[in-house]
Amino acid sequence: MATSISRAMSWSCCRRFSSISLFDLALRSFAMPHWTLSSARLTLSFSFSSDTSHGSSTHSQLYTQHQESSKQGPLLPGLYLVGTPIGNLEDITLRALRVLKSANVILSEDTRHSGKLLQYYDIRTPLLSYHKFNETQREQAILKRLQDGEIVALISDAGMPGISDPGTELAKLCVKKSISVIPIPGPSAVVTALSASGLPTDEFTFVGFLPKHSGSRKERLMISANESATQIFFVPPHKLSQFLEEISSLFGASRRCVLAREMTKVHEDFWRGTIEEAKEAFSARQPKGEITFLIEGKAVCVDESPSESELENDLKELISKGCALSEAVKLVAAGTSVRRKTIYSIALRKFGKQLELEDDVS
Repeated sequence: MATSISRAMSWSCCRRFSSISLFDLALRSFAMPHWTLSSARLTLSFSFSSDTSHGSSTHSQLYTQHQESSKQGPLLPGLYLVGTPIGNLEDITLRALRVLKSANVILSEDTRHSGKLLQYYDIRTPLLSYHKFNETQREQAILKRLQDGEIVALISDAGMPGISDPGTELAKLCVKKSISVIPIPGPSAVVTALSASGLPTDEFTFVGFLPKHSGSRKERLMISANESATQIFFVPPHKLSQFLEEISSLFGASRRCVLAREMTKVHEDFWRGTIEEAKEAFSARQPKGEITFLIEGKAVCVDESPSESELENDLKELISKGCALSEAVKLVAAGTSVRRKTIYSIALRKFGKQLELEDDVS
């Protein structure tokens, strides 16, 4: 049986399938989507088999069909930094699946955690643990495999490798040795949280995890508190109370903030409010799951400095009212952000003769 639908339309069957979307039904039936573009609309066609089983084998067969129909050639040797889901296992690209299935080995931060993802997509590439406690010991052996022409994929527990996760040093080593480093883009907790935060997105600073040392941590927070860009932190749940206390004194209680946790998972949650409200909300309870914490940037006061002609007019008006030149400079400087030295130079240039008379009289 074959059917076609227009983009943005859902399909339901009147025979006990009213709650199942067409795309879901296609996945359950091992269907492979084929897109056809016409001048009027974009059409999606599915071919359904009579088998209604689903699960990891479904995703594997869908991937296999894509791979067989792909016109891309074999992968080149090198280090592939592969982005993986931050929660929902369906948030992975076809390209990422292709790399993971084609690699000679997959470096994994936690092999048990990553094993669930590979099992879900029936990927049987060997896993090798690679984390902050063994990356130094593993580097030379991995480098040797890369120099021998192998395809090495690196993944973290969630998101992009090397971003607050192992991988940075290995990538730097490969670059130094002229070994190809290929990024395979994927989910990111930073961008995911920022996009849905409701805070300004035109400029932001990703701080990540703060230093453990209190002095270094305070120094970093003081820098962030004075930046106009949105600030993004990774905060362990058990350190949230301490974090809120520290930012309250440096950022101010009224600064807007967003706490994002369990993103893309069943219990995804975005809490929004001020820093003071966050302290009240989480003083008695500790939220579960990984936390991405965003704080709005410091408000920038727009100060339009007066032009030189405007400063001259202000000086002239005060002098005409009997103010001495030095007093006029002082009064004008008090009402603007322009440096007093600059205003005094203008005064000397425009009203220097009067200053000379004052000196003669005195």
